[in-house]
Amino acid sequence: MAVKKRSELAKEYDFKTWRDFTPMNISVGTMLHNMTGSWRFIKPIYEDKVPACQNACPAGNDIEGWIKLLQKGEYERAYWHLKQEQPFPAILGRICFRFCETACNRAPLDDCVGINDLERFVGDQVALSTPNPDLPEYNGKDLAVIGSGPAGMSAAYYSRLLGFKVTIFEELPEMGGILRVGIPNYRLPREVVASEFEGLKNMGIEFRPNTAVGKDIALDELRNEYDYIFLATGMHASMKIGVKGEDESQRIFSGLDMLKKIALGEKVELGKRVVVIGGGNSGIDCARVSRRLGAEVTIIDILDEKEIPAHPEEIEGAREEGVKFIFLSCPERIELNDDGTIRKLVCCELEPGPPDKSGHRNPVKKDADLFDMEADSILIAIGQIPLLDYLNGIVETENGLVLVNEGLKVNVRGDGRAKIFAGGDIIDMPHNAVYAVASGKRAAIAMDCDREDKDVAEVLEKIVIGDGPAISFAKYMRWDSVNQVPYNNHLVVDSEKIVYDYFNKALRVQKQIQDPDVRIASFKAFTSTFTREDAQQEATHCMHCGRCTECDNCLIFCPDMSVLYKGNDQFGYTFDYDYCKGCGICFTECPRNAISMVDEETPVEIEN
Repeated sequence: MAVKKRSELAKEYDFKTWRDFTPMNISVGTMLHNMTGSWRFIKPIYEDKVPACQNACPAGNDIEGWIKLLQKGEYERAYWHLKQEQPFPAILGRICFRFCETACNRAPLDDCVGINDLERFVGDQVALSTPNPDLPEYNGKDLAVIGSGPAGMSAAYYSRLLGFKVTIFEELPEMGGILRVGIPNYRLPREVVASEFEGLKNMGIEFRPNTAVGKDIALDELRNEYDYIFLATGMHASMKIGVKGEDESQRIFSGLDMLKKIALGEKVELGKRVVVIGGGNSGIDCARVSRRLGAEVTIIDILDEKEIPAHPEEIEGAREEGVKFIFLSCPERIELNDDGTIRKLVCCELEPGPPDKSGHRNPVKKDADLFDMEADSILIAIGQIPLLDYLNGIVETENGLVLVNEGLKVNVRGDGRAKIFAGGDIIDMPHNAVYAVASGKRAAIAMDCDREDKDVAEVLEKIVIGDGPAISFAKYMRWDSVNQVPYNNHLVVDSEKIVYDYFNKALRVQKQIQDPDVRIASFKAFTSTFTREDAQQEATHCMHCGRCTECDNCLIFCPDMSVLYKGNDQFGYTFDYDYCKGCGICFTECPRNAISMVDEETPVEIEN
């Protein structure tokens, strides 16, 4: 005989009014004596975690934190909070390639948050010449930074916050390195870079422009004068394409050299037709600058469009400005006239070759498929290499890069007072501005650990953000977070942990961009910073992943009323573990995964 289900045993009553209700027992007493928390084997805890955007940022920028302050209208506080992990928002807010937005958990809902535009907005809210308000006294150690690009700037900034007396040496007449001479003014205005250096100067950092280490002053001399040295000379030499005629004409030159001359105000004659060899970001910069000089421009690259390393937004912008692209092609030879001008550039068509072990199909030449291109100038932009002659064999290198350990310390030969560290493009890491800034921060912390005789590896493990390799300067300094709640800097909140039902779709605020025919008429910036209204609207799209916003969901849904306001003007909630049964409803219904479920034995700080 089959067992009947409960629903089949139920009696059906047809109630017309409350008077038809059957009699029932109602307790008028209290059940507080029944502490149901004793039933529990797991329990919820409040802990802020690492949002996916912060985990993806090489500098570990606490994006959610400063966006929360921005939403409150606390712009100056947002600015200084942002600078805790990424000290140059006005610069990177204009040129960063937005790793954070690629990882943004809002993308599955509608579109990623405009983090880069918001960062630029915050960076423009405080005069860049304003020195950090929390400068410590000098710690008795001095640091020589060689190179004033993003890695050198970052190392100088954070080292000064740690009490080091810092001097930056720069070969060029103006400070800024690649930021000053390698990125066009329409992307990064010169006055922004200059103002950032005014801020560094007002922090007590000394500048030595027009001082080439290895020429004007020897590295050995600095080794005996300073306690620490940070090498950040970047990549300022262009790779060659290795074809006939490359070195035989003044109309064939490095794209980086062209950008440098334009940046320093020198006149450059390109002619009417320019071919740029290389479709990376430098190649795109060269092409767009050439358009502003009145040339017709074509970029050729050995890869297809899906594989070229330039950022998609830069490719789109170049196309809008009239730059043409030829993919899966490479130069075969350059034929010159007797006077050194270019007769023609002979190129070869390519096609994807057989897949290698990873499945990637490297391009190979098509048999006898050559074509000619007319050009008045050819700009070579297939990549850069560092110039390390100034090291004079003192520092160990491999494959043209400086060898470093986890704390970016280098191996040196010979005796010297200074301990040497390195970062930026001269070490083995991704070569872009935000990674360079991250390396400067890491080196500053490592040098401070060395000064205080701390185990660098142990310290870095404690302050790593999420999956790494980014590290938190704020955690190293033990600065307060925006939310005064426990913070787990190792747990990352990805899209699978977000309850999207609680978020409404919304359009991303679009930044103002000039029409192509207007922007190629000058080197002025063609995008504008958000207004406060636009910034506030875009900030509302942030879902604050992994961070409590006091939305009250946990309090509302708790069946045991075990979620309590902290009160006394404190942020957040606390659990009444006497009655919390560990059902996990609060954890399930938290929209942004700011609650974790842990074993009952896990110690939790009891809050009054």
